[in-house]
Amino acid sequence: MTIIARMFVGMRALLVLAGLSASLCSHAAFAAGNEGATLDAEIRAQQGIAQQTSRYVLAGDFERLEALHLRLNRPGERTPSGLWKLSIFYNQLRSFRTQVPDMNDWLEMQGQANQWQARYPDSVPARLLDVYVKLELLELTRAGRPLGKLKAVERRILDAYAIKAMQMLEDTRRLAVQANDPEWQRAMLNVAPYMRNMSADGYREKVREALARHPDYHEAYFTAALYSQPRGGGTRDGVARLARDASHAGGKESPSMYARIFWAMDQRAYQGRLFDAGGADWPSMRASFEHMVAQYPAAWNLNGFAYFACMAKDYKTMDTLVERIGPGLFPALWGAAGKATYARCLAHQAPAAARL
Repeated sequence: MTIIARMFVGMRALLVLAGLSASLCSHAAFAAGNEGATLDAEIRAQQGIAQQTSRYVLAGDFERLEALHLRLNRPGERTPSGLWKLSIFYNQLRSFRTQVPDMNDWLEMQGQANQWQARYPDSVPARLLDVYVKLELLELTRAGRPLGKLKAVERRILDAYAIKAMQMLEDTRRLAVQANDPEWQRAMLNVAPYMRNMSADGYREKVREALARHPDYHEAYFTAALYSQPRGGGTRDGVARLARDASHAGGKESPSMYARIFWAMDQRAYQGRLFDAGGADWPSMRASFEHMVAQYPAAWNLNGFAYFACMAKDYKTMDTLVERIGPGLFPALWGAAGKATYARCLAHQAPAAARL
């Protein structure tokens, strides 16, 4: 079976929800009853973009991919919760790693990227797909190990992929600026840590560049947060420092970035322990969520706000939010334990993760 055939089997039901865990995606995709009806606009927005992107890639329909990118890369193209529709498009391009099992198949995917670039030489998404294929090859080579634990031959292979990815990014910089495409910054923040000469200070400078250029692009912050924690090469307070810096980056949505960053990191790393393991500050996070829901008062965001109020044991705020949410209560947005966490929160009992 070819890579395209394998991908087609998996992609028919694939839903990529930016910044959320796989278990949450499953709950959201198949929500029923009042929950599904209330969150339908958010689910449909995310699912529609993900499915369109997958369909066009699988068909090799680069013309429609270009048109979709052009439509999504416009100011104000957001889901009801405020997610960038463009980020869902790019997340879907990257999501093929869940369907592609080995390096040979990734090399075949490289052929898809090459064909797209041959048809549209100045295409930013075609070039960034090329970068992301190389990034996946980097991660396959690394296999989750610290860079210092790689064999010499593995490090040389990794260096070669990293250099090629960085060169493609530099060759695309001007086009990305012309297209005002913020995904270039996220791609840079993904590749930079693999460069041999990349210091912690050098990486922070690239983060500052991303903040200055596109202060409201959530996905760049989520990537920077992963590399700001100790196991990503950062420091113990790295995520908290990033969240504070992002909240003062000068964008229209900057005050909400503190909450968005820690929300994403709770899904990816902290699992309900962000106020101790992550160093999050509840008063700052509460103010950040208040800014977020003032701009995007979707049930999606209100559920997240209420969940974190429970994690902080601020039950007064949580109760107020639960009343405001009404029939839009959606337990799948209340952390990894979902319904159990929600039930304990409503009983004003600290969830298990918060008691650790």
